[in-house]
Amino acid sequence: MEHALDVSGLSMTYGSGPGAVEALSEVGLRLARGSFTALMGPSGSGKSTFLNCVAGLERPRAGTITIGGRPLPTDEAEATVFRRERIGIVFQGLNLLPYLTAGQNVELPLRLAGGRVPRDLARDLLEEVGLGDRLHSLPSELSGGQRQRVAIARGLVTRPDVLFADEPTGALDSRSARNVLGILRGSADRLGQTIVMVTHDPVAAAYADQVVFLADGRIAGQMSNPTPEAVAAQMTHLDQLVPASAVPTTTKAGA
Repeated sequence: MEHALDVSGLSMTYGSGPGAVEALSEVGLRLARGSFTALMGPSGSGKSTFLNCVAGLERPRAGTITIGGRPLPTDEAEATVFRRERIGIVFQGLNLLPYLTAGQNVELPLRLAGGRVPRDLARDLLEEVGLGDRLHSLPSELSGGQRQRVAIARGLVTRPDVLFADEPTGALDSRSARNVLGILRGSADRLGQTIVMVTHDPVAAAYADQVVFLADGRIAGQMSNPTPEAVAAQMTHLDQLVPASAVPTTTKAGA
């Protein structure tokens, strides 16, 4: 079966010599299409490094990364095109352009690629995230939660093989966070979108099909059908988890 994401032997080291820091060591992960995975671990565990590597933002020291059945290119120009066409990214910092409307921000990846922008696509995506009436609003006219929803719509505009979300609710109040998490959950359920979310919040992680735990740059374990209580308890005992002996595979809940 072709996986949305297939990572093998992923290793990353920062620096060299005695001061070198091994951020990732032989990490392997396979994710099924339409799955929603939360990635958790303490500060310095390698979460953000993993996301940056598999999203093509950093080049790992070793390992293979396959997205939608295609290897992630090592050439930077080819990787840029690959990211634009096959990967969606939602950052905590949003990265919306302040002088573009919500609709224009959503369309931006397609326009940068020089492709045709289907009529009403931005409106349809904004309606999908509950902002169909804010098509012409500038980011400054939106709340933090609304801006994050625009960022999600932009991440979905190319119908990517994988949508990566880095702490998407970290700067939001609890109500806005629930809205954003509900949209991500719905994208997996209704659209069959594969989602990988880095989070530190057990409540956010409970929206996912499974949680993958990282510790010291290695996969320390995983949990299916997570609850906030179970995730929080596991986070306090990561040092007791047995490192995964096989490459974990995500399946949708109930599958």
